[in-house]
Formats: sequence, C-alpha cells, structure tokens
Amino acid sequence: MSPSQQTPVPAVFLDRDGTINEERGHIQTPEELVLLAGAASAIRRLNASQYLTVVVTNQSVIARGKCTEIDMKTIHNRLQSLIGEFGASIDRIYYCPHHPDQLIPGGRQDLKIVCDCRKPEPGLILRATKDMNIDLKMSWMVGDMTSDIEAAKRAGIRSILLTKKDVSDSQIPLRPDAKCLDLKGAVDLILNYSTG
Repeated sequence: MSPSQQTPVPAVFLDRDGTINEERGHIQTPEELVLLAGAASAIRRLNASQYLTVVVTNQSVIARGKCTEIDMKTIHNRLQSLIGEFGASIDRIYYCPHHPDQLIPGGRQDLKIVCDCRKPEPGLILRATKDMNIDLKMSWMVGDMTSDIEAAKRAGIRSILLTKKDVSDSQIPLRPDAKCLDLKGAVDLILNYSTG
C-alpha cells in the first residue's frame, strides 16, 4: 500500500519490546533483539490484511546515552530482517528518543525533555497517522504496558493489552478494549473483529 493513498487506511500500531521482541531492559545492540515466538507470523497475517503495521516505541536508551540514532536504525534493521525471514514486514517504525527526567545520570541533555511522543502521549501515533493517511476510527494499538493503552485512548483508537499473568498494573487505572496473552492472540482478535 502506498502511504499517499487517497482513502485513509486502518493500521495496527505495535509496541516493540515485550510485544514483538523479548523484553530485555534497554536494548543497546542488534544482537540483544530476540523475537517472541509467533510474533513474526502474526505480523505476516496483518501484512496480508487491510491493516498497515506500524511500530511505536519509547526508546529512552538514546537519551540515556546508551546508543545513538544510528545504532537504533541498525537495531530496527535487524528487527525487519528477523521478521522478514518469516515473510513479514513492518510498514514503518516510529520511536521516541526522549526521557522526561533531566536528572538521570549521563546521556544527552538535548533529549532529556518532556515531549509529546513518549507514550502515554499519543504523538507517535498521530505523526504516523498524518504521514501514512491512517484511519484512526478503524485502527488498533497492541502493547504490554498501560502507557500503550493510555496512548491509544488519547489517540482515539481501540487497544489490546498483552498480559501473560493475571495481575493488575496499577500505574494508570485504564481498561483496554481487550486483553490477550500474545501478539498472535491479538491479531486473531483484530482480524476476527474486522470480518465479524
């Protein structure tokens, strides 16, 4: 699909760490990125559907000085390569390099700011929507943190929280539209919803 199509298209916005790849703290090198089982196949199913696939991810590892924008591009090239082995691809990846805390040690002061792109702010979703002519009314957000759910709510899209355990995350008292164990389950739900 061309990003300049006339008719707005739906998208599935995906968090990265803990949703597509294993949660390993702040990933600093391509080698640290390991796909979660079934994630690439789930993305391939989205690719075959009406949905664009867009990653929106907080990467304060850059503000912390642990990696650069060039390093992040290399990490995301590896992500595309790994899912490409399963015949899948991500249409676009957006990341927030900022951290709101000026007092975290080291790093880059120019990126230690309060921004509109660090989830739970909806800035990355809204930027992608403008760039790719996305229909928010038909779109979804899938992530493993309440900040993903809050970003979805602020952007006006449906949300799915990935949760492997039955515990409540009390950071933000929000209810996602659905809960699933993994990305495969979330894609099943989305595709069944769109055909139902």
